Amino acid sequence: MELPKGAKITHAGLLQHTPDGKTEIQKITQAGLVARSPEGTAAKGMNIRGNEDLWVEIQANTFKNWVNEHVRESGLRVNDFHEDFCDGTFLCALVESLQKRPLKPNWNKRPANQHHYLENATTALNAIEADGVKLVNIGNVDIVNGNVKLILGLIWSLIVRYQIGRSKFPPRKLMLAWLQAALPDCKVTNLTTDWNSGVLLSALLDYCEPGLFPHWRTLDVHDSVRNCERAMKIAYDRFGIPKVLEPEYLASSWLDELSGMTYLSYFMKPDGPGYNATMRWVNSVVKRPVNNFTTDFNDGKVFCEIIKDLGGPVPDPSKLSSDPMMWESNQNKVIEGGLKLGVKPVLAAKDMATADEEHLGIMAYTTWLRWVIPRPPLADMLAVHLESTSGRIGEPSRFRVEVLSRDIEMSSVKAYVSTPNSNTLQPVKLNSRGEGTYIPDKYGMHEIVLEVDDNQLGGHFFRVLPRLVTVPPPGMAPCALGSLVEVLVNATGAPKSEDILVTAYSPSGRPLKCPLKKIDHGHSAIFKPDEAGVWEIAITYQGRHIQGGPFTCSVFDPSGVSVHGLDGAMPLRAHSFEVDARGVGVSGELHVDIVHEKRSLVCSVEKLQENKYQVTFMPRQNGKHRVYIYFNGYDVKGSPYIMRVGSKGRSGKTRSSPQHESRMRSESPSYHFHSSSLNRKSEVKRDIYSPQTVTPSRELYSTRVTSPLRESPSPKDVLNSSSFKTEYKNFASENDHSFK
Repeated sequence: MELPKGAKITHAGLLQHTPDGKTEIQKITQAGLVARSPEGTAAKGMNIRGNEDLWVEIQANTFKNWVNEHVRESGLRVNDFHEDFCDGTFLCALVESLQKRPLKPNWNKRPANQHHYLENATTALNAIEADGVKLVNIGNVDIVNGNVKLILGLIWSLIVRYQIGRSKFPPRKLMLAWLQAALPDCKVTNLTTDWNSGVLLSALLDYCEPGLFPHWRTLDVHDSVRNCERAMKIAYDRFGIPKVLEPEYLASSWLDELSGMTYLSYFMKPDGPGYNATMRWVNSVVKRPVNNFTTDFNDGKVFCEIIKDLGGPVPDPSKLSSDPMMWESNQNKVIEGGLKLGVKPVLAAKDMATADEEHLGIMAYTTWLRWVIPRPPLADMLAVHLESTSGRIGEPSRFRVEVLSRDIEMSSVKAYVSTPNSNTLQPVKLNSRGEGTYIPDKYGMHEIVLEVDDNQLGGHFFRVLPRLVTVPPPGMAPCALGSLVEVLVNATGAPKSEDILVTAYSPSGRPLKCPLKKIDHGHSAIFKPDEAGVWEIAITYQGRHIQGGPFTCSVFDPSGVSVHGLDGAMPLRAHSFEVDARGVGVSGELHVDIVHEKRSLVCSVEKLQENKYQVTFMPRQNGKHRVYIYFNGYDVKGSPYIMRVGSKGRSGKTRSSPQHESRMRSESPSYHFHSSSLNRKSEVKRDIYSPQTVTPSRELYSTRVTSPLRESPSPKDVLNSSSFKTEYKNFASENDHSFK
């Protein structure tokens, strides 16, 4: 475009622009338009001819205001770079203000000749270069001669170093990154024309202090000068941001990039309102105070804490190395976790771990994290389905993991089991359907722990009961008083029912006939022991005992166990109580499991005399403790007993729980005895099968145990021509709660 003949650009003329950005005469030249500096270099390669180029007019005015802000305390004021910088005093005062220390050697505050001017300029330039500012094509002579183009370039270098922040990355890129993160609802593509309407500046104020400018979305974009005036006034009144840029300049479509960057840098410099707003959010998330966006973030721990709080898959900060050699590795984990949340990194991991990297890149990445919608906790994305909430030593405990979120692949889920009083996790292999099987070797509370990308989820507990007591043939494993014992007699051939007789003899010698019933593949007889002690079960064919018989069964009374001394336990003090099982009627094994907050505690069980024990443990915390007592592998009546640690009770009284914490019961299992009548010389064969858990038809859960295989005498001596297989099934009575 051509400038109309006689037209001249002046500062006053620029201020006469109307609010809609129009003027009576177009006050811009093609040279001035080309001269704008998208690369961030002040006064880029253009010959300055007075005030011909509007961008130079705006830039010089902005830089002059910036300098005056920093030399205000010294009583100096720059009006013209060509005249005021020539003796070096303004430059020396500016450098001292920026570096916050006096220059060495001392400079001449009242220079009298050109030699003094050159010395002052040299002192200032040396201090600037020593502080890491690279000086290109400028020397003391350029300062003294008033080369405005080079002076503006020097001022810009000072703005970048001391206000925006030094970095190997272009400051424009980092500033845009933070502004785009701070204003996600706005389209920020540059640092010039996007800001002309004043809307973005108003939105930025609302970011710095939510509620300060809530109606920024309703502003009239055509009322640009008024919008800019209002926003810049609030910025000055509320945050002390100086008006280094005139509102008319900010609203001008010819605003140069360096002027826009200079003004906006006040918002994001350390202790600026945008900086502080971002820092406040960080400290609302992390546990330990964070003071900066540089050294506090280099090791990656703060980022991991933030991302983990948002539900991102990152390691726990405590697991990250504090060795500076590992910081880049830590930051790589940060970047991977951020990408899972949809946040792209602003810097590479190496730069994020560098101690001398400036704050803008870190602050921009942090600000992007601020807008992430937190992912649901892992507990909402995974479910664990237990086949049973109770198991038994040596028996498979099965569970299934269900993935409830598309963000998690089953292949990334690992499963472990935490056993009682152990700090190690035992891995459990999951198949493609998430099914896993674990065979416990300890009794007590077990916890299923899931792990996804170093994040762990626990809280799924199941109780493991002691192993069932086994008895060598011809005995049966112990069972409880009131349980149902079913004897299954399976025979080869076709024996007559009237030739088979099943009789149970009580400990007192009282016979109890068991009526025989024909079933598929044999016969069935059931009896219910009503007396504690050792019973005999006789199975005869034509009046003769089959081989191995009669069979013995120890029947114990589960209500014969009492507990004394549960009251009076205090945290961190050893506490003892007694378990008296002398009333059960038979000898057996006793186990105790003390549980607090679903975790088994260490305890010792000392045998005082037959079926009488002393239990000692040290509670760690106040609260309700459950005492599970097992006799011969089964819950006794009243188990679990309730112990309240830290509360004063009536010492010596027996306590029992009114009900279980779950509907799972440990009950008398089924026993299968297989007897085959072959001949007198045949060998006895015994196969012992491990217990197996099955799902019952009612609300109860039962366990089945398969017992030894036996062979009977030859038909000539005892059974003549029949072969038998007998099974003894022991069930809990439907109305009997003795196994609770």
